[in-house]
Amino acid sequence: MATESLILDDLAALRSLSSIQPLFTIERSLTAIASLGSREAARFLETLRMRTLVMSRLAAHEDRPSVRQCMEAMRPKTDSLQRMHKVLDANLEMLDGIAREAGLQFFAIKGLGARATYQDPGIRDFSDLDIFVRTRAEASVLVRALRTGFGYQYLKGELPWIKYDPSEGLVYGQFPLVVPDGADHLLNVDIHFGDYSVRHSSRLGLTAQLPAGAPGVHVLAPEENLGCVVNNAAGDYFVTAKDTNDLLMALSLPEFDGPRFTARLRQAGLEGFLSFIVDELRAGTALTAAQEERLRALPRVRTLEPAPDPREPHWQRRCLGTTVHAFEAGWRRGGLVPAVRVAADAYGYYRDRLSLAVAPRTGQEAAEPFELNSWTCVRLVPVDIAEDLLVGEPVPMHPATPGRPKALRADRGIQRLDTPSGQYVRIEDETFLATVDYLLAPELIAGARAVAAARG
Repeated sequence: MATESLILDDLAALRSLSSIQPLFTIERSLTAIASLGSREAARFLETLRMRTLVMSRLAAHEDRPSVRQCMEAMRPKTDSLQRMHKVLDANLEMLDGIAREAGLQFFAIKGLGARATYQDPGIRDFSDLDIFVRTRAEASVLVRALRTGFGYQYLKGELPWIKYDPSEGLVYGQFPLVVPDGADHLLNVDIHFGDYSVRHSSRLGLTAQLPAGAPGVHVLAPEENLGCVVNNAAGDYFVTAKDTNDLLMALSLPEFDGPRFTARLRQAGLEGFLSFIVDELRAGTALTAAQEERLRALPRVRTLEPAPDPREPHWQRRCLGTTVHAFEAGWRRGGLVPAVRVAADAYGYYRDRLSLAVAPRTGQEAAEPFELNSWTCVRLVPVDIAEDLLVGEPVPMHPATPGRPKALRADRGIQRLDTPSGQYVRIEDETFLATVDYLLAPELIAGARAVAAARG
């Protein structure tokens, strides 16, 4: 049986296969596929998220049984990616048209921003279109345009959410949208607004860095975009080859501003996780002298966060790392007491995997209203998704009836409606059920349709 060190060597060889500048020979990577087994090698390569590049490199060696079997396992998703690449430009044109018609700036971030740094953008995988806008109101304009004009939908597995930073009166959050069934010409769109949230309770400070300009879709500057990439990896608590290649390509830009990039990481407390990405970059990439010099100029900050598992995302490490990060952020903001409080809140939230469900009947009448702050993520459950939870459940005798709407001072377009069973949130002309722990009282669900019909 292979020793731990040999397995790690094989994983490094597969990271090399997924790197734009491979450290190992192709023969060493092919040996790793045979050593790990085709299925396990394919599974790991898929977690690295550079399938298109990997498949192009393996194509010349498909006569080897282990390589052929590995490629067969990876082919379904690779074929889907090829379709996505073909329709990408048309989708960006659609978003650009919406922005111009509304007189707004949309910023392409994460994968859309990173691919602009690649000589061949087609080799970089992506899963959806990440768009950033300055305010919640602008996000609602895009949500409405996509839902009413193109049939986009909300998804139970990835709910919209909002947070609030009272120190700046800032509302920020996310509206993930998916295409309707059969709309193969469209791509999922993930709309971020206000600021880019970092883990449990921090922010990237993105909005203040956005340049003024004409309406339309603009690509985020590489320094801020790389900050988004690092944050995304830190949130998942796993380093993909996509992440290391994005770092490599950004560092290869002559105009890349290292201090500007590190300023974003410092504000978000992500310097420690960057060190983990740098370690993985070195594990599978042959660096030029200029890239080495750029890399050495980046901060190497020690952290108490555990290193990510090199094999796959690890939930317990994610929980521990997020808790440590929350403590450090709380310490910077206000000292020991806030640090302990926010860290305990982070541990309680990330300890278990949460899924949307009907709350058990406890006999208690009153539900505590949620707080809006930077460490409380209020999930917004669309009415139809909530109602699906009641299928097969006893029908509540007394649906929840809300009191008068209370508009959020920082954003008058957001109203909270309190009931003894929980809260509704009305954003412009849409009604959602609010939850922090992913549990919804049956009475709250039963009353949702009437509340939505009575909006305004």
